[in-house]
Amino acid sequence: MKKKPTKQKQMTSGFWLNQDFIDRISEKGSGKDAVALAGYKRAVSNFVRIVTGENIPVKFSSNNQSYTNGKVVTISTSSDTKDFDSNVGLALHEGSHIKLTNFETLRYLQDALLNRAYDDIMLPVMEKYGYGDRHDASRYVMPKLQDILNVVEDRRIDNFVYKTAPGYRGYYNALYDKYFNHKIIDKGLQSTEYRTEDWDSYMFRLINITNPNRDLKALKGLQEIWNVLDLDNIDRLQSTDDALVVAAKIFQIIESNVAKPTDEKGKEQEGGQGQGQGQGQGQGDKQPKSETREDGDDDGSGSDGEDSDDTGDDNYEGGSKGNQDGNDEGDGYDDEGDEDGDEDGEELSDKQKAQLKKAMDQQKEFMDGRVKKKKSNRKLDHTVEALDTGEVDTIDVNVGPFSKKVTVVRNVTPNMIQNVECGMWWRNKHGGNGQTGAAVKEGMVLGTLLGKRLKLRAESRDTKFNRLRSGKIDKRMIASAGFGHEGIFQKLETFSYTPSIIHISIDNSGSMSGTKLHQAVKTATAIAKACSMIENMDCVISYRCDTHFAGVYSETPLMVIAYDSRRHKLVQFNQVVQYIGSGGTTPEGLCFDAIMDEVIKDSRGKDAYFLNFSDGEPYSGSYCGQIAIDHTRKQVQKMLANSIKVISYFIGHCGGNSRNNFVHMYGKDATFIDVNSVTEVSKTMNKKFLEVA
Repeated sequence: MKKKPTKQKQMTSGFWLNQDFIDRISEKGSGKDAVALAGYKRAVSNFVRIVTGENIPVKFSSNNQSYTNGKVVTISTSSDTKDFDSNVGLALHEGSHIKLTNFETLRYLQDALLNRAYDDIMLPVMEKYGYGDRHDASRYVMPKLQDILNVVEDRRIDNFVYKTAPGYRGYYNALYDKYFNHKIIDKGLQSTEYRTEDWDSYMFRLINITNPNRDLKALKGLQEIWNVLDLDNIDRLQSTDDALVVAAKIFQIIESNVAKPTDEKGKEQEGGQGQGQGQGQGQGDKQPKSETREDGDDDGSGSDGEDSDDTGDDNYEGGSKGNQDGNDEGDGYDDEGDEDGDEDGEELSDKQKAQLKKAMDQQKEFMDGRVKKKKSNRKLDHTVEALDTGEVDTIDVNVGPFSKKVTVVRNVTPNMIQNVECGMWWRNKHGGNGQTGAAVKEGMVLGTLLGKRLKLRAESRDTKFNRLRSGKIDKRMIASAGFGHEGIFQKLETFSYTPSIIHISIDNSGSMSGTKLHQAVKTATAIAKACSMIENMDCVISYRCDTHFAGVYSETPLMVIAYDSRRHKLVQFNQVVQYIGSGGTTPEGLCFDAIMDEVIKDSRGKDAYFLNFSDGEPYSGSYCGQIAIDHTRKQVQKMLANSIKVISYFIGHCGGNSRNNFVHMYGKDATFIDVNSVTEVSKTMNKKFLEVA
């Protein structure tokens, strides 16, 4: 039965996550698509950087880190499309905390509680519960004050995103729909539950105080808490310390309304809860929000998405977010609160109570920064990181009636080779029994000789013309002006070569194995070495073939940039090329098309050359025959139309239709050479380089 495509309707991320991506990343039973995940991670990283204005690292959740540590944002590898928007929202939320939250605040607070800085809080608590020791009292105060601070700080942080990046509100809406807009939360706020003056009731009402179904008459002091929080002016809080001042006032309001335990058991419950939750805080183990995160869920299943039937409705605008940007849009925040509170609200069933408890636990995890995230395994994590560094993209190339996907690697490195499976390279230096290494060494020698001949391209020549009737006055001729001479002017002409760039593309199909490939590598190395000796010449070397890549074992067109002199040292190419081997078929025109925009852009204002090595006709599954030949010819014509000189070498014997097809694709500069005379290319290129357009 054919799988139905996953819907992305109404997804905020739908504009950058196309249907193919969603289908690939959501595929069940075939493992994660590392290339798709790397693209997803890169997009989220861009969003975080845009919103925060800082280059904050973004990584997938792993076994040793599934929470934000104040330095790095972690994201889930969940393949459920309904989680995409909320995952982005969570990344933006955590990134904003890294930018704006002072994670040392509670460490300082612990010392302050013990050193009489907060006696207005500590002394009433000690008297009320009979604590004889400030340490015992601080164990009661700290976890509660931390929870309140998390609420206030979240409101401050979210206001920052809402005001500075309004275009990203859709992601935040999805985030809050997931954790704060459960229908069961709405029912809970309107029900008879949590209307007793205890800490659980106050925290439930405080965490959900922005919900339109809030009832500020449900508990004593809620209206006062609302006034102190003053959400319409939340941007008055400029720091975590400012948020802590508000949190301390809210603590005092709640504590003044919480009843004193009536017996020893009740006292033990109150004090015991504080002692258990705050045990590590006196040692500075827990910080607000992000650094309170300790996720012990190693099975990667997480809890996100489990309450999908209870989440969200259409009244979110003006709810958990509402009017945090200070405008009067949506529902807004009414300073008077709700006037229609009903203390005799509907009673919940046992099932609904269980659902409410589960939703509240998820809210608490969110507030504490302990959101469970789908984890990647170590191998996948290393693969995605390598792909991210390698700047890997999948590009759709349209050819006549069908579309082909081409994977482009713009920055292949030894690290990528070791961590990404690919049919184009080995994990160790086979090097064709040392032949690749020998080819590189020979190429370096040839390149040095070629470079010396080409150095004149970096030189400029000045020619001085004098005795002219116009131009700049020649001081030496001024005296002759009195004798009627008019040719007292001079002109200086400077000649220099235009900067150049050459792109060498090597067919890496199976038929190129052995001597053909090694000779091509020798020539490419020679040209790269020569260009490295010339200040105004750049060189790019790419390999192409149809092969498997990054755990996707179906043959796919792959274009790998193994060397770019504008970003790589030649020594890196020497390291990388010795791992590369041939295999598969050659998707010639497809690969050219995939990077065509870059080739044309790089050639502007330069003498540009595109040098091709191949030994067969373009082929990649259904991409073959006349369609492939015509498509390749079209790419060559695009380059020629943009003043790029295209020179193509067919290595080995070529006759009959194959010869005609090769000439049809590459035109008059199509050249047929013997496998053992590939080094003669350097002479051809030397002549081309020294031409003056």
